[in-house]
This record gives sequence, C-alpha cells and structure tokens, in this order.
Amino acid sequence: MKRNTFWLLLMLSLVGELNAQSLTQQWELAMAVSAKNQSKSAIFDSGSGYERQAKLQGALQVSDWEGQVSMLHEAGSGAGEESELVVEELFWQGDRFGWDLLAGKRRLDFGVSYAHRPLDLFLPMERNPVSLRADEGVAVVSASRFTESGELSLMLVDANASQLINEELPRGLAARWYQLKGVSEWQLLGYLDDQRGLNIGASWVTTYGESWELHSEGRYQQRYRQWLKPGSPGAGTLPREGEQSDGWQALLGMTWTHNAGHTIIAEYWFDSRAWHTRDWQRLADNANWYREQGEGWDATRYASAAAFLSEARNRHNLMMHWSLSNHNYNPKLDILYSPGDRGMVLTAGINHEMKGDWTLGASVRYFGGAKKSYFTQLPNETLVTLTANMKI
Repeated sequence: MKRNTFWLLLMLSLVGELNAQSLTQQWELAMAVSAKNQSKSAIFDSGSGYERQAKLQGALQVSDWEGQVSMLHEAGSGAGEESELVVEELFWQGDRFGWDLLAGKRRLDFGVSYAHRPLDLFLPMERNPVSLRADEGVAVVSASRFTESGELSLMLVDANASQLINEELPRGLAARWYQLKGVSEWQLLGYLDDQRGLNIGASWVTTYGESWELHSEGRYQQRYRQWLKPGSPGAGTLPREGEQSDGWQALLGMTWTHNAGHTIIAEYWFDSRAWHTRDWQRLADNANWYREQGEGWDATRYASAAAFLSEARNRHNLMMHWSLSNHNYNPKLDILYSPGDRGMVLTAGINHEMKGDWTLGASVRYFGGAKKSYFTQLPNETLVTLTANMKI
C-alpha cells in the first residue's frame, strides 16, 4: 500500500470516530507566488519563470491524539499542476507507569541553532525557506522519563513514513539525554540506524543577562554518502556516489536581542562531509568545457547537477541574521557567506500583520559571489516571493 493511501485511511478512520464536541482544530490558509531569474550556471538547464502555491494546513487535537495535515498545491510556468495531501504529524501521547509514551508520526527537531542544525539526525528540514513547504515527521515510538532538571528519552525511529521522499530512508534506535542547570542547558543525542551506522550529537546553550545567548551543537556520523569528486572533463565520467566514513559537523553561534524588538544572530559551522572549494570549482570548469563542445556533451553536463543533491555543501560557512519584531511591519535580513569560495546568499523579507487575521509578506533571495562559487552554480540567481496567510 502506498504511503499516501495509508495515512489518508488512518486520518479518515480517526475522524470517523470523533464527535464535534471533542475535536479541537485550527486552520490556516497560505498562498505564494514566486518569480525566478535564471543564473549563468552551465550545470543546470532551468529558465526564468514563476510558481504558484497554495497550502491549507490544519492542526487537530482530540483526547490524547494530536495531528497536523496539509493540502499543498503547486503550479509553475512550463509545468503541470500537482496537489498533495500530507499528514505532517499524527501521534498519540500518554502517561503510563511513570513514563511519557508517544507513538505515531511526529517531527523530531532537537537543534538549537538558526541557519543549520547538525542535530537534524532523522529527517532534515530546509532552514528558512522562502516558498511553502510541508514539514513531515518520522514514525516514532518513544518513552521519556522526566526529572526536576532533565529528561531521558528512548526512541524507535523510522523515517520511511515520509510521503514526499520516495527513496529508502534510515531507521534505527535513538536515545536523548537533556539537562537544565541555571541559565545553561545540555543535551546528548545518539542514533544507531541501518544506513549511516552510529550518529552522536550534542548541544549546549547558555544566556548572559537579558540580551545575550551562546549556543553550539555538533555531530559525528560513522558513514555517509558523498558524490565522487570530478576528474578530467574529457573522460566524460558521469557522477556517482561513494560511501565515506567518519564525517563530522560543528556549529558555534550567538544571539543578541533588544527590548525594542531587534534580534541579531551570528553563526559559523564546519562540515567535513562537504567537498573542498577546488572540487566545486572543477565541477564548474568541467560544465563550461562541456557546453563549449556542443550539444553532444549536454547529457554529461546536466548529469553533473546530481552533486548538488548532497546534504553537505560548503565546508566553511558564516551566517548573519537581523530581524525586527513587535511591529506591524516585521523586516528581516539574512546573509550566508562561504569564505572558502567567496559565495553568498542574501535574503531580505518583510511581513505585515493586517486586520482580519491576514499577514502579507514579500521576500527576495539572491545567489551570488565569486564566479565559480557553489551558490553561483545553482539554477536561479534571484527568487522573489509574495505570500499571504490567513487564519481560518
């Protein structure tokens, strides 16, 4: 049975057993229109165009059951229209024998940072998207015991509950230990899965006064998949993946807030699984060489785009975020910079809260920097998005 059919039948069976008095629900409608401008990359054959999206999302709760479901509709220029019913979360939670028990589909997000979260061990989610997304959970059975200062959780996890990802995903056993003492908190997270072996992560957060916060998180991964590094273009070798061992990530960040509503976040992270700068530059050189040779090399040129499917991108990353809240107009600015290849992503946006539970928003995302940087090889140079959200 297909995953979509399974979750739809489960939702219908539960709703059929409910009565209107016991069901708590909250709905939100979001709409977005995006216009994209093609980059000069020789790796992707993607023209300028537009995309329309609509998302109806509902949060449901009855007794010990909670759920969140979305209907996502997408249409783009030169492409057809597609609709998808996604059960993002659906789980039961209760207390038995002094343990908090949970079973079902739920998002497991233990990261403490803003732009990149090494502790996304189970089903990584895109950070700060400018388009509409359905954020799914994983199938999980967990037992947690709480103390005055912390929590211990044991989890059986299967990411194959995803409806939007059609490849085989990891499943395994996980454990989490969390402690809070004064103004600091720590957590350790271990996950033994059938694809990547042992994953170990940790985080630390502390505050100084009312304005300053420091956070860090890291992760070790026993096995990971990496696209083999590009060689000579004349060989015409198609990209393929290989298994590597002992990958690790580390992130350090800080947050400053002001009582007027200003927030500044700065973060740096390193990812040993990513290619070196010279590898991305060679990929760009090869793609340009293929394009100069003519149409006979187009298949090889476009095939090199598979390397961008990698979870790891740049080894060194710097991010700066500014936002202003507590106002009718809420602007924000993100700058992501890769010092290795001097690439950058600039995202500026603003939201306006209106009467009648409406929120209007606009954003622009620009990919630029040095000519052969990772970000300039992506298919789009700019992406402008207009959004509207309404609570029903």
